[in-house]
Amino acid sequence: MEKFGESPTSETKKALAAALIHGFPSLKDESDSSSGFGYWFTPGRNRRPATGFLEERLRNVRKRMRKPARSQSTQQTPPQSSEAGTRRTFIPECTISEERAIQCKEWLKHNSQPLNQVEQYMQDTAVYRAKSLRENGWDIQGIRQEFPHLFTPGMIAQDFQILHGEAAPKLFETWLPLFKDKILHLARREGKLISSLDGLTPDCLGELALSQLPTLLPPTVYRVGRKVFRYTIEESKLAFIDHKPVGTNLVEYLHEAKVSRPYPYVLSLGNDIWHTSQAFVILDGEALEQNTLLQAVDVCFKVFYIFDIDYTKQCEAVWKFLQNAVYEIKGGEESKPATSLRAAILACK
Repeated sequence: MEKFGESPTSETKKALAAALIHGFPSLKDESDSSSGFGYWFTPGRNRRPATGFLEERLRNVRKRMRKPARSQSTQQTPPQSSEAGTRRTFIPECTISEERAIQCKEWLKHNSQPLNQVEQYMQDTAVYRAKSLRENGWDIQGIRQEFPHLFTPGMIAQDFQILHGEAAPKLFETWLPLFKDKILHLARREGKLISSLDGLTPDCLGELALSQLPTLLPPTVYRVGRKVFRYTIEESKLAFIDHKPVGTNLVEYLHEAKVSRPYPYVLSLGNDIWHTSQAFVILDGEALEQNTLLQAVDVCFKVFYIFDIDYTKQCEAVWKFLQNAVYEIKGGEESKPATSLRAAILACK
C-alpha cells in the first residue's frame, strides 16, 4: 500500500497475484486454467466486485486504516441505530485466523463438493462470516454473492447454533408444550378463532397457533420522517406466513416475490391453514424447503440474525414476540401488544 496506495488498479493486483504464484508455484489455483491465480485475485465483472485472497486482504486493511476516522465522526454525531443494531448480540472470537477464514471463504465460493468439507468450512467460518456481515451491511443479494452456501439446507441453522447456542432449539422445545394451547385459547377468547379444533393433531394445532400470532400482535404505528405508517393485520399475516393452496405455480410465485417482497418470510402450501403440505422460507426469490411449518418459522427467524437484517415492518411485532418470549434473546424494544400477550400467556393456566 505504501507503493500503490489504498486502492491499487486491477492490473496491479493481477501482477501481484501472478508474481506470487510464479515465486511459489505450490500456491497456484489448479482450477483456474487461464491465469492460475483465481483464488488470489479475480477482477470484478458485470457490476460484481473483485474477489480473491489479495482483494479480501486489501479490504480488511482499508477497514482498519479508516476505523479511527469513523470513531471520531461517531463521537461527534450519535449513530442512528437500525432495529437490527439494537438487538445485536455478542459475537465470539474466531477460532481460526483471518487468513485461513478468507481461504475457506474463497474455496466455498467455487466449490459445492465434497459436502462434508463444505459443512466443515461453513462451521469454521461462522464467526468470521457474522463479523463480515455486521461490518459490511450487505443486502440479501450481496450476502448470496459473498457466502452462497448460506442458502444450502441446514447452514443458517448451523450458524445460529454456533452463535446463539442456548436459543437455537427454543422454538422446537417450547412451542407445542408451552405456547400452542395458550395462544389458541387467547385467540378464541378474543374472537379471532371461531373454527372447531376437534380432531386436529398437536402438530396441526401448533401450526394453527403460529398463524394466529399476527391477529394477536397487530402492527404498530411507526414513522419515516414526518409520515406515519400502519400496516393492516392482513398485510402482517402475508409478511409472516403466506398460505397458498396446493398446486400453486411456484415459478410464477417466486418470480413475483423476488420483485415485490424483498424480505424473508414463510410460504405454506396446503388445502387449509390447519394442514401444511409443504413449507418454505422465501429468501430473495428462492424457496428454501423445510420439513414442517414450525421449522420454516424457525429458520426464517434465524435468517434475520444470521443475515443481520431488520425484522419486516409488517410483522415486526410477531418476530419480536418470538425473540423475547420464545427464543429468550434480549435486545430491542418490545411492542405493547407483545408485552400484553406475554402477560396473558403467563396468566393462562
